[in-house]
Amino acid sequence: MSRDGVGAKSGVHGKSSGTSRAILRPVVPPGPLRDLKELIYLAYTSAGAPTLDEMAGLVAADDALAASPSRDTVGRIVGDATVPAKQADVVALITVLSRMAAGEVTSTVQDAARLWRQARLAEPIGRPIGELDPHALEVHHAIANDGATGLPAYVEREHDARLRAIVAEVVEGSSRLVMLVGTSSTGKTRACWEAVQRLPAGWRLWHPIDPERPQAALADLARVGPRTVVWLNEAQHYLLSEQHGEAIAAGLRELLADTSRGPVLILGTIWPGPDHFDKLTHQPTADAPDAFSQARVLLGGREIRLPTAFTPPVIEVLKQSTDPRLAEAAAHAQDGMVTQYLAGAPELIKIYRTSSPGTRSVLEAAMDARRLGHPPGLPLSFLETAAEAYLTDTEWDLLPDNWLPQSLTLLTDPVKGARGPLHPQRRPRGASRTSSAPVGQTYRLADFLDQHGRAIRRLERVPELFWPAAIEHCGPRAARALASSAEERGLSHIACRLWARGGDLTAVGRILVRSGRLDEALTWYEQAADHRALEEAAVHLVQAGRWDEADAWIERAAAAGSRSVFLQAAESLRRADRWEEALAWYERAAVDGDHDTLLRVADRLAAVGRWEEALAWYERAAVDGDHDALLRVAGRLAAVGRWDEALTWYERAAETDQRALRTAADRLADAGRWEEALTWYERAAVDGNPDTFRSAADRLADFGRWDEALAWYERAVQIGDRNALLWAGDRLAAADRWDEALAWYERAAASGSPQELRSVAERLGDVGRLDEALAWYERAARSGNEDALLSAAGRLVKADRQDEALAWYERAAETSGPVAFRWAAERLWRVGKTDEALALYERAARAGDQEALLWAADRLVDAERLDEAMSCYERAVTTTNHKQLRATAERLAPVGKLDDALIWFERAAANGDQEAFGRAADCLADAGRLDEALAWYERAAATADTQEARWWPMNGRLHTRSVERAIGVLRELGRATEADALKRYGWDPSGRIAAPWDLKPSEDIAPHPAPTVN
Repeated sequence: MSRDGVGAKSGVHGKSSGTSRAILRPVVPPGPLRDLKELIYLAYTSAGAPTLDEMAGLVAADDALAASPSRDTVGRIVGDATVPAKQADVVALITVLSRMAAGEVTSTVQDAARLWRQARLAEPIGRPIGELDPHALEVHHAIANDGATGLPAYVEREHDARLRAIVAEVVEGSSRLVMLVGTSSTGKTRACWEAVQRLPAGWRLWHPIDPERPQAALADLARVGPRTVVWLNEAQHYLLSEQHGEAIAAGLRELLADTSRGPVLILGTIWPGPDHFDKLTHQPTADAPDAFSQARVLLGGREIRLPTAFTPPVIEVLKQSTDPRLAEAAAHAQDGMVTQYLAGAPELIKIYRTSSPGTRSVLEAAMDARRLGHPPGLPLSFLETAAEAYLTDTEWDLLPDNWLPQSLTLLTDPVKGARGPLHPQRRPRGASRTSSAPVGQTYRLADFLDQHGRAIRRLERVPELFWPAAIEHCGPRAARALASSAEERGLSHIACRLWARGGDLTAVGRILVRSGRLDEALTWYEQAADHRALEEAAVHLVQAGRWDEADAWIERAAAAGSRSVFLQAAESLRRADRWEEALAWYERAAVDGDHDTLLRVADRLAAVGRWEEALAWYERAAVDGDHDALLRVAGRLAAVGRWDEALTWYERAAETDQRALRTAADRLADAGRWEEALTWYERAAVDGNPDTFRSAADRLADFGRWDEALAWYERAVQIGDRNALLWAGDRLAAADRWDEALAWYERAAASGSPQELRSVAERLGDVGRLDEALAWYERAARSGNEDALLSAAGRLVKADRQDEALAWYERAAETSGPVAFRWAAERLWRVGKTDEALALYERAARAGDQEALLWAADRLVDAERLDEAMSCYERAVTTTNHKQLRATAERLAPVGKLDDALIWFERAAANGDQEAFGRAADCLADAGRLDEALAWYERAAATADTQEARWWPMNGRLHTRSVERAIGVLRELGRATEADALKRYGWDPSGRIAAPWDLKPSEDIAPHPAPTVN
């Protein structure tokens, strides 16, 4: 029989057992198996999607093939998401399919054989959960007691129930991510460990840690397949990675969305606060770079918060536990902090508080290094040198010669079977030795002491000798982290040295530019020589008006790969009204047809009336029928009355998006061109979008064309838009056509929707028809709208119908709680019923609404009843809520209580408010107390008041606002020389203006390998 593809195929055509239905492409996660299946399926479709009988028949007819898979086997090879059992079956089928497609047979067969081997040999990522040691996954060791070792018995809490529900969803086939957020030693990792024990057999767990966590995660994330747990303990190491964090977050989002790779369970743990979880989830301001956009979306609504303590009833149960460690912890842990006690926290604190000066100095050096951003592995050489910064002269003189070995012995000894305050880092078990070759011993600070240090040392000035130790002994990654902290504190010289040590020469140039030292900065940009550095140098020269020099840097930046440099240069020239030069640079920026650039240039030209040129640029932007570009130019033309041209562009836009028809109609209606507008509305209405009908109706109502307007509202209702009923009622009510309006409102409320009922009540109340409004509020409340009661009560207060109002508030309190009394108080205060209001604030507070006291205090401040206000603040503000503490200070400062306010600012700062010092300084400056303000600004800089920072435009580096305000205060005081010196040289670590300093790349760049774990 012929082995020609076509002839062979015809020999089996028409068998009754065949099928003409195409085999579906198998869904396979990334890896060799997917590559193999893609190759097979491509061969199958290229051959014309033959039937199973055709394929099996052709293979069987070829005696030269080493295998003859059955019809069912052929089906599995093509359509199943599993590895075929025999390589020979794959080779035989690929041979036949390649011939049928008249393709290259030999190389395709070789590829298939190679991919089959890889797919068979490819181990799924991770290890079976049953083989894992919880301590290897970083579950804390517990204290030992009375022979009890291993993990203590587990006590479930509320967060475990939530985790259990998520695991159940995963077992049912869904992919899920959950991030456990809690302070150190609160049981986050143990909770995750207990959760994965509920997964069925066959699940694996992947813990990416070698060679370093972010690199390991990014390298193999694409290999994660079904029934895998991704274990991201201490997730900050992954998601806050400057180089890889956003790529990891994007990869995790893709993993969750890819059903072919599910189900998967991603478990992470992280500390709360502005340096950890809050940093990832905080929404930046509109003018700030969005450094963690992928992470913020990934984590949105996926965190579970862990409490720091067990509840008293659980503590009582634990006291009777048969596990002696749990019983001991329940009996002795302060404030219910059982998990912390089990992790040895009390002993760790005791060691820190009672240790000798030498031992304590090592711990404080480690604490400060970690709170300033140093990675977990702290080099011994750094700890030894930095520790000197924490000793007095007397303590240093009295240290024994062997103080460091003695200190390390104490600090590395286990604490009741758990790790001590410091523990030497080793490579992870199972990690390759070559990937983690040691470069000096490193130590890790116990997590609990790490967090304790952040709390107790947050307001401590970093000792001066700490910084030379960091410059000398820290590796590049650590140097960059510490450089950022130094920069935030205004320590310009130290920051530059650390950035240089870390290899970021562009950051050095940036600090020098900000310090007014552009010529020195150019030397560093020259040394860096990458496109980012060259681009920054060019932009700074342009901004300084040094155009001739800038041209050369722009060309070099472009040659190094920058494209944005052209646009930045063009924008600067445009702002200088040098249009012809600007257009030349715009042309180069748009050389690859960059859509955004084309539109930007067109907009700029249109704004200055250069319409013919603008239209040419718009035309280039819209060359591929870009809808946004077409609408943009149409709108601009309409705005200047060039209607014929505008409508032509709207027509072009409508070819790709029918919404352009409504946009054109709106613009025509706004211009009073009604006949044309209605024609465009009718065309737009064909797609049945209710927005079109309402838009037409609204504009007709605006022009008093009521019959037409109501007809369009009615058309919107007929296609299911119930909001049109309310809109029509609103427009009629606004025109004082109340009988008609109420008829539309009644129709809207016919469904009994509580929200619609309340909406009608609000509209009636707005126009003073209160009794009618109350009837609608009553209907809304009976339908389940709790807010209706509060709204009605507020209306009654405003109408001075206090007795009725209080009755409504009483009803609201039954469902909404004491907050209803607070709202009642607020309403009464506004109408001058102060005593009645204070009584209700008090009632709300007694019922558990602590916000009520704050509101009362604020109102008393407004009324200048300051002594009463202070009493309310003291009662309302807890000692640990720093936001409330600062808010109190900011209320007192403007009303003549500045000295009292400063005390509250101090309390806020002591409780972790990084904004407090800067805000206190602002208040002092506003009050003209400039010398005091200067001191507070310096304190803000020394403690890295990062929340009071603004984003520097170049790549988002933080520059502390407090330094800039200090410079302004010095100028206001007439101390211009000092202001210039502070700008040029920054602070020194002692809080004084730094002495003049110079920096040369040849002297300050010294390669320094990063210490790694061994």
